[in-house]
Amino acid sequence: MIPLLLLLIIGTSAATALALAMPRHHEQAHGRGAMIRRQPVRRRLEGWGLILIAAGLAVFTDGWGRGLVEVAGVAGLAAPLAAGLFAWRPAWAGRVVVGGWLAVVAGLCGLVFGLA
Repeated sequence: MIPLLLLLIIGTSAATALALAMPRHHEQAHGRGAMIRRQPVRRRLEGWGLILIAAGLAVFTDGWGRGLVEVAGVAGLAAPLAAGLFAWRPAWAGRVVVGGWLAVVAGLCGLVFGLA
């Protein structure tokens, strides 16, 4: 079983990456004039990739029934956490996305070495 805290970190970083794909939130986090042409596409791919990886980890460890329910619950909790992040510390949004990728690596290492 993959720890729910690990799934929550991955889900929150996925919601944050999807929010950073929007011009308003990107400007809020990085300042005006920081918009790069390919940034929204990269952030969308990052967000959906994190969601799919979280779903794959949950399904692999807990099966289709419980794993998909866990991911749906985590997605429901992650969106308000990402919204709170943009209200509280928008400059930390990039760090949260990087933390999600580190959580993915931790989850994969846990599966490979039998810790999960």
